[in-house]
Amino acid sequence: MVENSLAVEQSNNGNGEIEEKARPKYLIDPELAVSVRRSLPMLVSSRRCYLCQQADDERSENGDPDEFIERIADHCSQQQDYMLPDTPLKDAIFRVILSHRNEPMDAEEISAVLTEAWAMTPFPRVTTPDVVQRLLDNSRSYCVARLPEPEPEIELTPEPEPEPDPAPVAAVESESVPDDVPEGTEDSDQEDEA
Repeated sequence: MVENSLAVEQSNNGNGEIEEKARPKYLIDPELAVSVRRSLPMLVSSRRCYLCQQADDERSENGDPDEFIERIADHCSQQQDYMLPDTPLKDAIFRVILSHRNEPMDAEEISAVLTEAWAMTPFPRVTTPDVVQRLLDNSRSYCVARLPEPEPEIELTPEPEPEPDPAPVAAVESESVPDDVPEGTEDSDQEDEA
């Protein structure tokens, strides 16, 4: 799996300054499949390798998409026929997400996987992060959804504790036992008052 903890997108903010923001992450969303009336089990199971599709005794439309995703990640994505060089780019993006167990991925991570997979093919493909990003943003038919951006964390700075006022300390010291009182008599005065 491609690790990229700091995937950022640079853009010009109009003032000549370049600002960086985190690239959005995407995954296959079962709720989106329901809203666009797509059968997610069929969509996912049809991306399995040829052998898995031939060995399937059950009807794929009733299967669990998570089981198909696990099978694709563990077995099918390792097969030569999983992502052929002439695979349409949007379908290839969908297959990359499946092969990574539907973990959230950004355009840069997907681009790196596609570039590595198709590095030595006779069909040159444009798989830059910008192209992948545009395709991801327009992949509703594949049930690919953008994860909501996390809320910015607000740092709460604790208020400094106020320093003790030196005046009350001086008052306590002034209430101390006078020097002319004999030892042991101050306790007897307190007992008499009680």
